[in-house]
Amino acid sequence: MHATTNPPATTSTADNNRPVRPRRSLLIASDAVWPPVSGGDLRNWQNVQALAGLGDVLATSVHAPAAPTTLDDDRITTLALANAAEAATSPRLAKRRTPIDTRIPQVALSRLLAAARDFKPDAIIVEGIPLFPLLEHLRPLASTIVLDMHNIESDLFRQMMPKTGWLGGLFSKKARHVRRMRDIELQSLRMVDKVWVCSEQDRDRLRDLSGGRALADVVPNGVPRFDLIPEQLADQPAMATGQPTLLFIGHLNYPPNLEAARRLATQILPRLHAALGGARLVIAGRNPHRSLGDVAALPNVELIANPDDLAELYRRAHLAVVPLVSGGGTRLKILEAMAWGLPVVATRLAAEGLGLVDGVDIDFAETDDDLAARAAALCTDTDWLQARRLRARETVTQRFGPKAIAAAVRSSLA
Repeated sequence: MHATTNPPATTSTADNNRPVRPRRSLLIASDAVWPPVSGGDLRNWQNVQALAGLGDVLATSVHAPAAPTTLDDDRITTLALANAAEAATSPRLAKRRTPIDTRIPQVALSRLLAAARDFKPDAIIVEGIPLFPLLEHLRPLASTIVLDMHNIESDLFRQMMPKTGWLGGLFSKKARHVRRMRDIELQSLRMVDKVWVCSEQDRDRLRDLSGGRALADVVPNGVPRFDLIPEQLADQPAMATGQPTLLFIGHLNYPPNLEAARRLATQILPRLHAALGGARLVIAGRNPHRSLGDVAALPNVELIANPDDLAELYRRAHLAVVPLVSGGGTRLKILEAMAWGLPVVATRLAAEGLGLVDGVDIDFAETDDDLAARAAALCTDTDWLQARRLRARETVTQRFGPKAIAAAVRSSLA
């Protein structure tokens, strides 16, 4: 737990240069926002930093971080609402209704209410429907309640359902989960003042889900770990005889990422190898599933579990290839790769919601042959590859850098 005595907040300025009064913001997440680990953590942390531009922030989490941490920012106070023992033994606040529900100990609610009454927030931001049981308790505590929907969960879960016959699909266990998630999403919309989504596409999905009644503000996902990326774009490593190193980074226990990594290693890499006379693939990420063992044994494939230094992986790669065919999420792997100056070849689903232009910001393809061909074309034209590196960096810095995220949050709350 980190506690600070915060100085008086300074006045922020909105896009139209009119002063905005300082706002105190309380953010509630399932896991600790600092240090950020997963895609959800990174989104929560970017939002906390943007909120800190408006005033003091109390960032709470149902669960404590794995190890004690120190946060050097006097504008932000972090608070874990339950330790590991309490999370395991304290009675649950509500019965679990879907697989994504966060287990909220009753003691966590008590501490949250006490902290909120002491902090007196102007706005409370809640991380998605996994924390739905908290919403009914928050209404008296702030004038503005925001639901930050990292995904439209019912739609995402539906995408990952196995393809079955109509009747079997309708009554399957996963179909029941989808219906429950949709019901919780609709209930949540009636209990909050504002909704944040990651993209225009998710805003459209939410509008369809609610029959046109729900309006949402788009707060896009920003470039993760932006402050660690060098301001000057470094030279890429030499590409011996046109043979590139491809990079795929993602959570390797997430089914859509597993499917994409396997497709990349077994279908796309051999095609690229044939076209260029050679190519290497680095697959890196947290908690690799055991099913990737045979992929790691393939020639020219390197599997890196739980990498300590992503920067080194970005420095020695030439391209990022992201052949996702299902799933949603934060698209952070694409933004981070582009910020490091890596051209990206991907399916349209992989970059959905980012508004990237095919052939200018990114290369889109859907089939194995086309993905390999687009990657090969970049690798055989060094001038074009360098131009695309510069364009990738410029695009994500302007549209998904910290200033862009701060402007989106400020516009919504101010």
